[in-house]
Amino acid sequence: MKRTGIAVLAFCLISPGVPAADLGTWGDLWPVQEQDMLTLITQRLEALQKSGKWAQEMEAFKGRVIENSQRPAPVEGVGKADKYEQRWFDPSIRLTEDLKDHNGRVFARKGDVLNPLKTVPFMQTLYFIDGDDPDQVAWMKLQVPDTLISKIILVKGSVPDTSVALDARIYFDQNGVLSKRFGLTRVPARITPAPSGERLNIETFPAHQ
Repeated sequence: MKRTGIAVLAFCLISPGVPAADLGTWGDLWPVQEQDMLTLITQRLEALQKSGKWAQEMEAFKGRVIENSQRPAPVEGVGKADKYEQRWFDPSIRLTEDLKDHNGRVFARKGDVLNPLKTVPFMQTLYFIDGDDPDQVAWMKLQVPDTLISKIILVKGSVPDTSVALDARIYFDQNGVLSKRFGLTRVPARITPAPSGERLNIETFPAHQ
C-alpha cells in the first residue's frame, strides 16, 4: 500500500494578508425593514459618488490596506536578546484522532506520536529579526546560512524598508503564528535543522554593536 506522508509542521510562510478595514459610517442609517437591503446599498453608493466622497473613501481604504500589509502589527511578547541561548525543538505531536487517506484507510491511530520531520525533511535556515532595530539589521547582514534555502522573517518593522536594507525577500510573522509555535520570546533568532534531522536547533543572539 502506498505510504501516506504527513506534513503537520507549518514551515510554509504566508505572505502578508489583508486585514479588515473600517470604512466608517456614511450618513444616517435607515431601519432595515423600511427598504430592500440592495436598494439601500445602491442608494448609499450613489450618494457617495454624487458627493465626491467615493474616491476619497476608496483612497483612504487603499492607504490603510497598503500600510497594514507593509507594516503589520508587531508580534507581541517578543523582545531583544541580550545573550546567546540555544535549545532543541521537537515538533512531534500526539494524534487526538485517527488519520485516514482519501480511500478512508487509517494510516495513523489516535494516540500515536508523529514527528513530521521524519516525513518532510527541514532543509532551511529561518532568521527572525526586528526590522526596526538597526543592530539586528546589521547582525542579519553578517549571517551566512549553511543551507541552500533561508528566509528572513520580521516580528516587527517595515517589510519593504527591510527588504531594501538587506537586499533580500522579507517575510512577516503574521499574528505571531511561527513565534508561538517555536516559543520565541527574543530576537534575533536562528532556526536550523539538527544533525539528526528529527529536531530543530533554535538559537538567539545578542545583536549589540
